[in-house]
Amino acid sequence: MAIPNSQPMQFSPGMGGLVDAFDATKKFPGACTSLANLIHDQVNPEFVVSRPGNLSLASFVAGGFNTPSFVSIQVCIGTYIFGMVTTQRNPGFDEPFMYNTTTGLFVTIGTVTGVNTPASPVSNGVDWTPPTLANIGTMIVITHPGFIGTNGFYGVIDVTNYALPVWRSENTTTNLLLSVPTCVANFNNRAWFAGSNVDSGTNNYSNWVWYTDVLTNPLTMSNASQALIIGDDGPVNCLVGLPNQTTSAGIIQSLTVFKKTQIWQINGDTLQANLSLNYLSLNIGTLMPRTVVQAPFGLYFISSGGPYMVNLLGAVLPITHEPNGSEPDIQVPFQNAVTPTRWCGAYNSTIYRVCGTTVINGVQSANDYWFDEHKRRWSGPHSFAYDCASAFGGLFSLSSYLQPGLLIQSSPSANSGFPLMDVGSATMTFTLQSSTFPKTGDMYTKMVAESQGEFSAVNGAQVFNIIAQNESGGAIGQSSINTGVSVPKWGNPALLWGSLAQGGTGTLWTALIAQYIPRTYPVPWGAPLVFEKMQLNITGNVTANIGIGTFMARFQKTGYMTTGNP
Repeated sequence: MAIPNSQPMQFSPGMGGLVDAFDATKKFPGACTSLANLIHDQVNPEFVVSRPGNLSLASFVAGGFNTPSFVSIQVCIGTYIFGMVTTQRNPGFDEPFMYNTTTGLFVTIGTVTGVNTPASPVSNGVDWTPPTLANIGTMIVITHPGFIGTNGFYGVIDVTNYALPVWRSENTTTNLLLSVPTCVANFNNRAWFAGSNVDSGTNNYSNWVWYTDVLTNPLTMSNASQALIIGDDGPVNCLVGLPNQTTSAGIIQSLTVFKKTQIWQINGDTLQANLSLNYLSLNIGTLMPRTVVQAPFGLYFISSGGPYMVNLLGAVLPITHEPNGSEPDIQVPFQNAVTPTRWCGAYNSTIYRVCGTTVINGVQSANDYWFDEHKRRWSGPHSFAYDCASAFGGLFSLSSYLQPGLLIQSSPSANSGFPLMDVGSATMTFTLQSSTFPKTGDMYTKMVAESQGEFSAVNGAQVFNIIAQNESGGAIGQSSINTGVSVPKWGNPALLWGSLAQGGTGTLWTALIAQYIPRTYPVPWGAPLVFEKMQLNITGNVTANIGIGTFMARFQKTGYMTTGNP
């Protein structure tokens, strides 16, 4: 029988995203305080789907490294991943590596010794000066906190011959860098270095940047005046290139210089006699230099006030769900960051992701957050923790001190070719926690007796545990939905016979690729839900490629206002 005098309400998580707000009224429909291991579906706009697990990309042990552990930096350039890893080849020192993603093999780097390599850093728990890496001509130039001058100012993987790369540590020739650099970037085919207070004397060059000659090997500074002083005496902590769109000269290149509370931009070149330095912001910067990444519309980065971007016009703007918005959807994880210099980020295939240790509701944890550039919504906190990330083809290359001696690949979107769990984990759980809803234009308590929801499970069976909660988080109703079917013995695309990647034809034995087709199920509550505002908690172990869509209900006004009891 129809419920008289009822009004519809709905909650669509795919239309919303992760927010700090416990009440969604002033945000947008579908706002959630947790979308753990759930990401936005690229096909169904109202759906969130399970985050794909990740896979091992390369094992340093299998590559012949001696007791490999912490990967302090790894960056994909072309078809190679370059970086530094702690090993026992020279105990107490990192060594460089070069991984060929085409052949799946490490390339041996020559002339690596205990004299020309940097000391190994602490892998976690304390702030540090993170290593950086840049490709300058035939050189991969690496800055590292383990260089102190006596063992070199920076390191170089010379790839003049990619089959026989060699390693060296050095300082610039003709004119020397006056301090060990903290970071490096390529701008106009020159190596640009940021200075530090690590030198042979008592000078502090942490607000200096030096630039070398064009494409010299080894790096050369012909003139001692090849330097700029950036703003006040605060240290430069990041250098990143950015194309600038201008009205008179089209697109020109620039180098963006970050400090803790400032952003500067370098344009031009001494060869054209137009080298210039201008500030973009004198009160916004970053404490998280590894979160600064290039994207099609500018640079994304995390500041102490939340997520920001520098667009192609040089404007510094918050990252919001509205193009001209002023308030980011999430700020608390970044404001509460623990050891912010350990946070890292990467961008690929419309996804900007950042990871680091933070405190949420009094609990410290390492969390992964994703910003979907098309949906302009955040998801997370996801459970796989990493401390270095880079774009790798259409995927991400990750490394984590929790998974020593491994390079790990991660997909930016739902992908049935990836497993349902992460490396080092037997299961993956998901949690959808909505903000409270609805806030209507009256003060009546509401009652719900009938509701339904959209759920999907592909390549497996799934149980969705649903708890309706009041504003205080107390349970006012519980239910569960079972959907999907168990994977047949020969039908899982991840099995040998059904996977093209494993050498099969992908036609005889394979099951269908995951398609999240919304299916509506009644949600059977044990008793009517009575509330002023409610929130949904949907959890489970990921046992299939899952999707969660719109929850709908009809509510009646009870005729009385809230009692105020929890």
